[in-house]
Amino acid sequence: MSSVTHVAKSLVTDIFNRGDMGVFDRLFADDYVNHNMPVPGVPGTKDGFRQVVLGTRSAFPDVHVEISGLIEQDDMVAFHDVAAATSTNAYNGIPPNGARLEWTEIHWLRVRDDAIIEHWSNIDRLGIMQQLGAIPG
Repeated sequence: MSSVTHVAKSLVTDIFNRGDMGVFDRLFADDYVNHNMPVPGVPGTKDGFRQVVLGTRSAFPDVHVEISGLIEQDDMVAFHDVAAATSTNAYNGIPPNGARLEWTEIHWLRVRDDAIIEHWSNIDRLGIMQQLGAIPG
């Protein structure tokens, strides 16, 4: 497994699934840039993405992300995943409803020296909001 692929898999396994913020500190470069943060108003920085990860894991403590496809080229890796979680706590101000949610994500990462320096993502936020009952289905 290449180091670029290893970084992507560590993001999913160690950070998204286990919430290991020690790995987060090592895996994200200090000059990390997120080009399209999934939560409005949060800066596209390492600290900003830390807030997103912690907020998501707080709202959905049992979140589990599974990579369904991954490609890499040079210093870039892209993967598609499916996330599943139970709504147990508020998510971006939306009260929990106890439902089991499932959504898809696509992440593109640029890696330098085994650390993520750039990140683009496409997350099914509409699907999450519909499953939480915040937006009609």
